[in-house]
Amino acid sequence: AYIRCHDDIGWAVTEEDAAAVGLHGFWHRAFLSDFYSGRFPGSFARGDTFQFNPKTQDRRISGSCASLAGLEVALESGEETAVSRAVDRILLIHSMIMAFGGIPLLYMGDELGLLNDHSYQFEPDLAADNRWMHRPKMDWAAAAGRGDGQGVNGRLFQGICRLIEARKQMDAFHAQASKRPVWTNNDHVFGLLRHSPRGQVLVLGNFSDQPQTITRQRLAELGFGGALLDRLNKRYFDGWFELRLEPYQAVWLEKAGE
Repeated sequence: AYIRCHDDIGWAVTEEDAAAVGLHGFWHRAFLSDFYSGRFPGSFARGDTFQFNPKTQDRRISGSCASLAGLEVALESGEETAVSRAVDRILLIHSMIMAFGGIPLLYMGDELGLLNDHSYQFEPDLAADNRWMHRPKMDWAAAAGRGDGQGVNGRLFQGICRLIEARKQMDAFHAQASKRPVWTNNDHVFGLLRHSPRGQVLVLGNFSDQPQTITRQRLAELGFGGALLDRLNKRYFDGWFELRLEPYQAVWLEKAGE
């Protein structure tokens, strides 16, 4: 599993899949392109459209993980709250690829939050292809700051290192462990159940900028009532009460004592 690569992003949302959740495929794909190119009012993303198809009106998206997740706009604004939210988004989506299955892949620079590289526009051989904005040269100055837990580069690098260390301790994330997306009864919270003979883990991710809850009834239905341990944050929860997730928070839940 990976978040970004050298190529552009295409929205593989079929008409049937969109209709199944009450959306219109064409308009939802258009919204995604508008949002991640920064054209949609209130968007936090900074990307650009690629390969516009005049027949289907489909557009693909170029941009680095950090810029698409809002870090470029946040840093320009100088608002620490916006920067923290962008950092949280980036760590959230990395927590998902760490948990989903297969080998998690990190695209160079994403571990440091490298932004779009706009210098390609000034190189004649590259200027016509905006995918070069997410094909940067390595920023070794940013890499040198990865030990600073207060700076953005360090917060991201150390946060991803913590995800990797937590994953290494999880038997339920073994390649042969089964994975099953589960409905959390909350439109904003993604759920994934990983199961192996050595244990199971409930992965939850709040993709909203507002706190969200999972009811105790739903936790029990998924087999996670009682005492729970979040292996990501090393915190205990009581599954007989509703579970509150902060904006862009992820948890990897095991039954305590297992």
